[in-house]
Amino acid sequence: MRLSRISPALLALLWVLVNAVVPLARAAAPGSGDHQAPGREMAQQATREAKRWITSDHSKHEALKQPFASGPEVTKACLSCHTEAAAQIHKSIHWTWVDPASPKDKPMGKGALTVNNF
Repeated sequence: MRLSRISPALLALLWVLVNAVVPLARAAAPGSGDHQAPGREMAQQATREAKRWITSDHSKHEALKQPFASGPEVTKACLSCHTEAAAQIHKSIHWTWVDPASPKDKPMGKGALTVNNF
């Protein structure tokens, strides 16, 4: 059936099912949160509020008032103030993740073979 032949009422019903009913059913399903990646629940909680609060005006930091030629230079400037950030990120899912679908002899992901590691 071509999309142009579907009635507007049927399209509206499909839209409601896809955008309202299905997410509600997934949320209500027992154990639905069991399959989330580590840290996903915290990330969702951290982004619930529309207003973000900032603890530092980064435009005032001397380490950031320079041109940067590479990612590692930026990282070095950040770590001059955020002294524990490197150790913290190295323990997070963002750094340790390995693609479970990658070959065992050549694993890919931030915790394995990767291009961007600064």
